Amino acid sequence: MRIKLQEQSEIGLDSYELNYKDLPFENVLREYRKKKIFETIKKYPCGRFLEIGCGLYPLFMDFMDFDKMTVVEPRQLFYERATLLSNKDPRIVIINDLIENKIDLLSQDTFDFIIVGGFLHEIENPGIVLKAIKEICSKNTIIYSFVPNARSFHRLLAVEMGIIANVYVKSGHDVLFQRHNVFDNETFNSLMTNNGFKIIDSGSYFVKPFTHDQMDKLLIQGIVEKSCLEGLEKMIKYLPDMGAELFNCCKI
Repeated sequence: MRIKLQEQSEIGLDSYELNYKDLPFENVLREYRKKKIFETIKKYPCGRFLEIGCGLYPLFMDFMDFDKMTVVEPRQLFYERATLLSNKDPRIVIINDLIENKIDLLSQDTFDFIIVGGFLHEIENPGIVLKAIKEICSKNTIIYSFVPNARSFHRLLAVEMGIIANVYVKSGHDVLFQRHNVFDNETFNSLMTNNGFKIIDSGSYFVKPFTHDQMDKLLIQGIVEKSCLEGLEKMIKYLPDMGAELFNCCKI
């Protein structure tokens, strides 16, 4: 489903929303992020979905093979955009609130697949969100989440260049978005297991050799083409822990 949206005024948008909207290279990385989500969905029989934190691009923009899609988005701008994009599809329910505030309502429903948008690294206490998810899901529910990778190729390169002391130093984007956590594969999986989930799959995707800003400039100048991006995606088989983002699939 693709809908042409009217330009939204930037009046009233907070700094997070403005920065998120203008983040360089994010549109490219988003395509590979969603590709990984769709690959995972195909592995499991799913009809009823819950997306927590859809941002500007809810999953149903590119994926319509569902019986019901519930979206929980706390930010007003993102909620309003998702509502417009849903085009009044009766299968789509969009809620403007924090997930922990809607446990009673969501517990009345059944979800086969829960997507936790890439925000667990941004919040001070992700355990609150994970506790809410535990109360909402069943033993058969698949929970899929993703976050930036501390050990991404470009961060390791920055260490070797002497730009940062170690991969856990917060990047410019981490500071800009006031992110609280920097995860590697071990700590990301531990976050889930320590909160009562069982990991059934995990890894990383898309080898990003340079920062978002640098990758964006390479694309604009025509130095990097689509074929190169596709090659970087496939490079993950040689560098399985060095992808730009981490993912994991869990059950309770």
